[in-house]
Amino acid sequence: MKEQKAMQASPELAVFMEYHHISTVSLLLKIDNEDLLQMVGFGWRLMKEVLQLRKI
Repeated sequence: MKEQKAMQASPELAVFMEYHHISTVSLLLKIDNEDLLQMVGFGWRLMKEVLQLRKI
């Protein structure tokens, strides 16, 4: 249950995912960092969150 809660996106990340039609956190984590940073609306704050999600 703890792991499931950790895989939830913040509201800001959820808006980014919706905008780019990324349906799950798992799909988001498969995108390379360089590609994420080039996407509209993605910044260092979201990168920090993605890196935290990848640690799990």
